[in-house]
Amino acid sequence: MASKTGHPVFNSINRGVLHSTTITTMAPKRPLDSENAQNSSKAAKKAKTKAARVIDVQQTGQPSTAPSRPHPRVRFTADSLKGLPNSIDVEKFVEARSFEVGAMQKAMQTAREDASKRVWQTLPRHMRRRTASHDSTRVPVRLREKARAEMDPVKKRKKLSALPKRGKTDIGRTAKLLKRQQDKTWLETHIWHAKRMKMENLWGHRLAINPTEKAFRPSHRAALHGSIVQDVSYYGVLEVKAPEDLLKDVLSRCCDPQSPIFLNCYTSGARACDTHIYEVARYPYGLICPCTLVWMPNDAAPRNAETADSAAPRVVWLHVHPSVFLEVHRAIQTSASDVIADSSHRVSQIEITDLRGSLNAYEIVGPRASQVLTGALKATKDSGSGRKAWNSLAGLSSSASVPKGMVIGLQVFDPRLSFPPSNTQLPEADRQSSVPAFSVPPSAEMALSEIWQEKVREKLRKPKFTKKDLDERRSKNLVPGTRLQPQPSDARIPILIIQRSISPINGPSNSSGASDSQMHGYLLLFPAGWSMPFWSSITHTGTRVGGLREHKSQRFESGTSHFPEDYVGTQSYELHWDNRAIEESAKWERTPKAKRPPYDLMPAPSKIQGHEVLWKPDWAGILGLVAKQGNPILGNELDLVPTQRPDDMDRILDSIIQEGNSELQEDDDVAWEGIGGNSNSSGPDQQDRDAPWVLHGTHATALLSTLASSSSSAHPEVLRCINELRVKRGLEPLPEDVAENLTKSALVTVKIEMCGRGTPEDISVIYGASGDLGALGEVAWSKTMAEIIANDSRSEDIEHERISTPDSTRIIGYVTSGSFSLTKGKGAALGAVSLVGLLEIMRRDVK
Repeated sequence: MASKTGHPVFNSINRGVLHSTTITTMAPKRPLDSENAQNSSKAAKKAKTKAARVIDVQQTGQPSTAPSRPHPRVRFTADSLKGLPNSIDVEKFVEARSFEVGAMQKAMQTAREDASKRVWQTLPRHMRRRTASHDSTRVPVRLREKARAEMDPVKKRKKLSALPKRGKTDIGRTAKLLKRQQDKTWLETHIWHAKRMKMENLWGHRLAINPTEKAFRPSHRAALHGSIVQDVSYYGVLEVKAPEDLLKDVLSRCCDPQSPIFLNCYTSGARACDTHIYEVARYPYGLICPCTLVWMPNDAAPRNAETADSAAPRVVWLHVHPSVFLEVHRAIQTSASDVIADSSHRVSQIEITDLRGSLNAYEIVGPRASQVLTGALKATKDSGSGRKAWNSLAGLSSSASVPKGMVIGLQVFDPRLSFPPSNTQLPEADRQSSVPAFSVPPSAEMALSEIWQEKVREKLRKPKFTKKDLDERRSKNLVPGTRLQPQPSDARIPILIIQRSISPINGPSNSSGASDSQMHGYLLLFPAGWSMPFWSSITHTGTRVGGLREHKSQRFESGTSHFPEDYVGTQSYELHWDNRAIEESAKWERTPKAKRPPYDLMPAPSKIQGHEVLWKPDWAGILGLVAKQGNPILGNELDLVPTQRPDDMDRILDSIIQEGNSELQEDDDVAWEGIGGNSNSSGPDQQDRDAPWVLHGTHATALLSTLASSSSSAHPEVLRCINELRVKRGLEPLPEDVAENLTKSALVTVKIEMCGRGTPEDISVIYGASGDLGALGEVAWSKTMAEIIANDSRSEDIEHERISTPDSTRIIGYVTSGSFSLTKGKGAALGAVSLVGLLEIMRRDVK
């Protein structure tokens, strides 16, 4: 059937009724002409692909209008190549054709990306974000314009209220960061460390404890075979300026008499000296902390020709721990006041300046420390004599070959100009030799540096150019990646490099060379404000970064005491263990009884002071001293007596029972008082008479050998040795009536190595074995109160169950730092024992 119009008619049957439907064809909406065909999607994609493959051409002049002619066929011969150069400069050749190379790379990239990929598909997988594909700011800057073109326009909702939320103010980022430093101080590298390290508040600073990654063993290997750096800018620097004779008098009253701080190699400024600081005229009592002294060279400050050498002003820096900075400042100030009072007949002036916040310091430890420094920093040509030593550092395979304490003064360029740095490669001859010789001897001229001048440090406190300014200069280089050439306007930063050997202070010298357990490195001092430029370059060399845990581990592996944990008798030591006792006691209290050690059920000596002895060493108990809080030796039961019982103990016990401890009351300023002391005496002797003190230094080994070989009493010999050192520094000798208390309250630092199994821990008890424990050795330590492991190889053949806990009277000391030594491959520890108990063991061995 057909309709009138000639179009076909389709019939449909619905419920038996015949219907007819007529469909009329319509003309196409868009005529298929040639113009619309070009606008189709296929043609648009083809045009887009063609445009992406276009290579830009650099236009150097007007195009030529002359008709093109076919090039004639040229035949190359030997004569036609005579005009070509024999060699070309590759760098200049690339610079001349940098536009063509860039255009080719751009065309290749656009042809590859625009043909089949969108912006988000061109990013690496770790930068792709499905939920952020609507945000063009989440892509690199070079792709944001293209990302906006691919995105659909988003209709933004109009905010009803423009008022800020309550409590929120529009303050800058700097103000927000400063607000978080009200109760602590951040280092300049704090933000870098906070992203990668565990942070804690210590000594008024926010310091890095350890890396968040597993880095304990790698850090130890880096200290032995590579390099590891730590920011030690939290250490304080105290400057003392005075005439040389007065300056020596000030230091004599508060420095360790065993330290040769007045040798010419130290006073000239060629070397730095490690010593201990004591309270004024209280040696051997009143130990404050270890300290590093650095003298300013004589030629660093201009002097008048008429001024005598003894009256010329000299400057010395004291590099001390932040926890005792105020104590050291107070001791130096007291000593200076006494010196000025004694020299009232002449005009004298002593200046004491606090340089905290003016200097920053990095400690780099490891054999590759020299390569890290020379690779990250570039010395200027006007560095003086220090440049000779700087050139010699580049060829060293170990920092142990540099003389101990050597000071090198330099002037370096801004490290950001030569970023990224590269480590210096060792010559082939130096790689074969284990420790090459260092050919430059220490001298005062080599230690000269402008860092001693306050005006120079203040001028460099803030870098003149920001990183953005340097990046703009770097972007103008024709060859990408080339380093910036120093300009006259760029800063020159003065620095000091001090060789550091981690070894006991005033310990016996090793003439055979560096010990395997010792670690060596450098201390880098530079003005404040340049921490991040220096830090970025040093860490980019591949060296590891450590915190306080790694700093302590280096001392432990080298057998050196770490401050303040291992310095018994100092106020910082007491404060450290008080805080640690509170933390560990609280942790033990909140642990269920079924999952915690039963310290409350263990036998003596855990009940001497209740629970306090579990969390803190009881030095008063092993030395027979009495703390000012009461009578910890007697404890809760009167039948407990001290280890070293004095002759008049019976009289004191009777007086305690009858008079209610009336004879043990003392003033709050006295930290310790001996049981056998004279309560009627006054002055500093009464305060120091029974205070615990540590016998250390070069004279300690010789004194112990002399006392062990002699069968007479040790009291006169100890007093004679101490008085000789006091008289050497112009101090009054101690009276003879303090000889007994002086020996009784003395401690000796010892190293402990396990011959068998076991690992000592902190606060482990050290026993002096005797009787049935004689087969186990002379010194035994206890990890817990119920387990004894002896310091003898024969302990492996004896069952621990058959060993009974030694009597509390055999305790001679405690472990201050104990752990598994990675260097020795077994358990090791540092501790302190009683001098009387140690002499008893040594004399028994001699017999």
